Formats: sequence, structure tokens, C-alpha cells
Amino acid sequence: MEKYLGILLILVLTFFAKSFFQNPAVLGISTPSPTQILPVNQPVTTQSSFTEKLQEETESLPKKVIYQDDPETEAGEEKVLEEGEDGKKTKIFKVTYSTDGEEYSREIVSVETTLAKDKKILRGTKIIWKILDTPDGEIKYWKKLRVYATHYDSRCPGCNEWTAIGMRAGKGVIAVDPKVIKLRSKVYIPGYGMAVAGDTGGAIKGNIIDLGFDDAKTAGWKARFIDIYLL
Repeated sequence: MEKYLGILLILVLTFFAKSFFQNPAVLGISTPSPTQILPVNQPVTTQSSFTEKLQEETESLPKKVIYQDDPETEAGEEKVLEEGEDGKKTKIFKVTYSTDGEEYSREIVSVETTLAKDKKILRGTKIIWKILDTPDGEIKYWKKLRVYATHYDSRCPGCNEWTAIGMRAGKGVIAVDPKVIKLRSKVYIPGYGMAVAGDTGGAIKGNIIDLGFDDAKTAGWKARFIDIYLL
């Protein structure tokens, strides 16, 4: 009899042990299963701490100036054929900002370019000689030019005794912008006299000339606009 009771006890204990490991809830213990933590069909939701905005940046593409020589028009005369138009390049960026407003990343979304249209100018090249009576006598010139005339000597900052084309600096030699007046050109300047375009200078750009003197302090020249004549 005791033998059978022992066998029965072992079977009962084995049953409860299997039930406990397979289902702890039998003893009132609840262990969440993976499906209870995150069911397969439950959507995942997250909260982003970033914001995104589109930003546009435009870059100007300057138009070029194109000259067309016209041998039938007097030198110095110009006529605008086409005004042209500046182009532009537009970039669209997607900019991401963090919650504190700082830029986190930047990505180009699109680029659009509008090409510039050249400005076209008809420029006369025909030489027509003219006569001018001056206090220094009659001169023959082909072009009158309005310029702003300053003055200098070999002792000015950055200057020396020799000019850009190897002439000695002083009275009768002027500094010019070679794009406006060619070097070695002969020029008549009222109140100054005959001169040679023999020098250049960093500040001499466009319609500006610098009159050379042996001593600029005693020259008595006052910077001003004046008409000069190319010979």
C-alpha cells in the first residue's frame, strides 16, 4: 500500500512541476509573453524631435558685355544693340532643424538655372581726323575723351623713376588704364600740354589719368574732370 502511495505522490508532483514551468499563472505568477509586450499587428509610433523646412537660395549670373566693331561709325561712338539680362541659379534645400532651432542637416532638393543674355554694343572704329586750336598751336586729333585727371611724381608711394614702358617718370608722361587709352599713345591735355601714355597705376581704372610731374607738390595741378584729345 505504501508503495502505491509513493508512486501516486511522485505523479502528482511531476504534474504540478510541468504545469508551473509551462504556465506560471497556475500559482498566481503572471509573466508577460512577447505577444503581450508588442502584438504583431500593433503599429509602432515614435515622436520626432526634428522639423524640416524648404529654403531657397538664388545666385546672380552677371551678363557679359560683347562689343561689335563697326568700321562705318566714328571711333568713340557706341550704340547698344541689345541690353541683355542677368541670369540666375536657384537652389532649393531641405533643411532639418533640431528642437533648439539649430540646423542639423541640409540637402539639395533641386537646382534651376536661367542663363544670362549678353549685352551687345556696336562700337565705331572709323578714324575721322579733326582740328583743334589750342594755346600751344593747332593740333590734329581723332578722339576727344572726358576723364578725371590727378597728378603724381616719382616720389609718390609705390612709384619710382621709371614707368611701365621704361620711360623716365616726370613731366610729359601720364599714367592711364590701357583698356581705355593704349600705352604709347600721344595725348594733348589742356593746361598740361602734350604727353605720352607711358605708365599705369593700381588706382588708374576706367576714365582716370594721372599726370606726371617732376615735383607734384609744386605742380599747381588740382584734380578735376577735363577733356583730353588723342592724337
